[in-house]
Amino acid sequence: MSSRGLLLILSGAAIAFVGAVCGIGGGLFAVPLLHYGLELPLRRAVATSLCLVAATALASTAVELLHEDSAFLWEVVGPLIGGALLGAQFGFIASKWLPERALKGLFAAVMLAAGLRLVLSGDISAEPADFHEGYGFARAVIVALIGMLAGTVSPLLGIGGGLIVVPGLLLLIPEIGGLGARAASLGAACVTSLRSLQLYARERCVELGVAPWFVAGALLGASLGVQAVHLDGVAAAGRRLLAVIMVVTAWRFVRDARHGPVSSAS
Repeated sequence: MSSRGLLLILSGAAIAFVGAVCGIGGGLFAVPLLHYGLELPLRRAVATSLCLVAATALASTAVELLHEDSAFLWEVVGPLIGGALLGAQFGFIASKWLPERALKGLFAAVMLAAGLRLVLSGDISAEPADFHEGYGFARAVIVALIGMLAGTVSPLLGIGGGLIVVPGLLLLIPEIGGLGARAASLGAACVTSLRSLQLYARERCVELGVAPWFVAGALLGASLGVQAVHLDGVAAAGRRLLAVIMVVTAWRFVRDARHGPVSSAS
């Protein structure tokens, strides 16, 4: 194994671990790493990132379903997936004509908004509380709309949509709890990331020399992350760490969008 392959495995494992703890696929970290670290064009970095996101989401969801304290809620994941599938198609179409500077600006805006939401979420309970009593058709529609927005940003930014789903669920349906929102987000990301990846794969945008290493690390990191997040205090600590990293990375994208060279997103 080359040193580059080992580094990609370790990076994928670390990204997936944090993603599984926080309820995101990991594209938030993978795209900057691929774009700035490996100097891949942004559109190719987004496509390759989706391989890690899909692996993280699938492994996290499988382990969550088997966990004795699983917080997975099918009645939330179903509407999320329905909306996300529709949104992913819109997002992929938009990704073809949005310039790279606009993509970087969008990425930064999403990260800043979600980061601030995480900073303010310290009082959110971990476990779902009285969730089933107030969940009906109206709230299912709200969940589907959250899924549609998450599905739209998935192919645009190379993420699973957790940056939209987790804050959206916690804000609009707070009784779902931190663990419930995280589990639902990763469950929906299984579909959004695979659909977005399928669309990019048709155009051969995935960097095949990077993706397998990323996926191998992600499978390990995500499995460990789900086990860790059910320990006391880990979920809250993960949210705080994620908020800091998101703000720093958003600043980097803003700086590059303002002062860096403008090129095609393809």
